[in-house]
Amino acid sequence: MLKEIAIIFSIILLTGCSKVFPVPTKYEPPRNTSDIAKVRLMGNPLYYSIRQKNDTGDLVGGFVVEHNRFVNIGLGTTVDSGFPKIQGKDYSGKYFETLVIAGRKTEINYLAQNCSVTLDVIPKREAIYEVHYSDSDLTGYCVLYIRPVVFDEVNSIYIEGSN
Repeated sequence: MLKEIAIIFSIILLTGCSKVFPVPTKYEPPRNTSDIAKVRLMGNPLYYSIRQKNDTGDLVGGFVVEHNRFVNIGLGTTVDSGFPKIQGKDYSGKYFETLVIAGRKTEINYLAQNCSVTLDVIPKREAIYEVHYSDSDLTGYCVLYIRPVVFDEVNSIYIEGSN
């Protein structure tokens, strides 16, 4: 029995493994220009992907952290690009900061073992957003939340804005 499984596995690997296990694409952020928005993905970066509509209307993008086609061990590392942070908030956990093109339909997807959820958003130019996931929400569903990070001019600090 073990020999048959090894032979089948070898055949799959030699005759089209790339079709069975395609190489996952990686999200490539745009250059830092005036028509961008900043996004901080809170939690495990390995499970996040971003896709945006391009000039021809196709959704392009991929995972924010490079994935292996067979197995992904680890949780991904924090990428801190120096975006403003909300005063008093704990940023000791993992997160990933990246740029997106403003004014375009953007799909942010969170995919884990028991959770798959997509959030559609059109980011505003020069805005900063934080995306949080919850797989234990009171609704019983996996949920993505997005909140803008705004500057409070009265107190001269960054705070969590409302949608």
